[in-house]
Amino acid sequence: MQIKIMTYNIQSGHNLAKDRDVRHAAETIRAENPDILNLNEVQHCTEYCADGRCQAEKLAEMLGYPYFRFGKAIDHMGGEYGNALLSRFPILESEVYPVPGISEEEKKNCVWAEDRSHMRCVLDAGGKEIVVLSTHYGLNPPEQKNAVAETLRLAKGESRPLIFLGDLNMEPDNPLLRPVFAALSDTADKGEGSMLTYPSDNPEGKIDYIFQKGFQTVRSYVPVSVNSDHRPVVAILEK
Repeated sequence: MQIKIMTYNIQSGHNLAKDRDVRHAAETIRAENPDILNLNEVQHCTEYCADGRCQAEKLAEMLGYPYFRFGKAIDHMGGEYGNALLSRFPILESEVYPVPGISEEEKKNCVWAEDRSHMRCVLDAGGKEIVVLSTHYGLNPPEQKNAVAETLRLAKGESRPLIFLGDLNMEPDNPLLRPVFAALSDTADKGEGSMLTYPSDNPEGKIDYIFQKGFQTVRSYVPVSVNSDHRPVVAILEK
């Protein structure tokens, strides 16, 4: 059984021309048609949502995904902001785990410190349970260190096949990411072409990832799109 996975930071619906409309992201997602889709920077019923609806809910409806979950990171503009999962497989369980915060002293040396979270979902993929762990790491090393520790805590001891994905805001050679590379397989090992994802018009860095455990990576690639400030990452996994 092959499963198509995609992770995409949709920049709250902005395209590179700064036009805010989730139809931009929908165009890129529709072209790939993944079975499981992680979204970062999702507005949930905020003032930025013109119709008052969760952006993930709207995308699920537009693209025909029968299942979705939103995972809050912060309260924001009358609603919430965070990550979301859209799936063609039933979502059996869903829980949000805040990343432990950093100290006030650490915040003094940080730029744009912000609370973050992981969302852990259990999916029924053709009668087999798989675990999907999604997140959006912070910009600062103290935040990233805490996020990595929480990723490893949530993944530790999991016997079912696991997918970990999201915008990690770190390049592959960042020492803070080494424990993740040691615990899980980066699907970019089977990458086709450039796997750089940011910025979308002329990418110079790889900061968006799909890791896995318990699958075989068939292929992975980065579609060309400027419907956000990030390009998405796509991986074909086999179990």
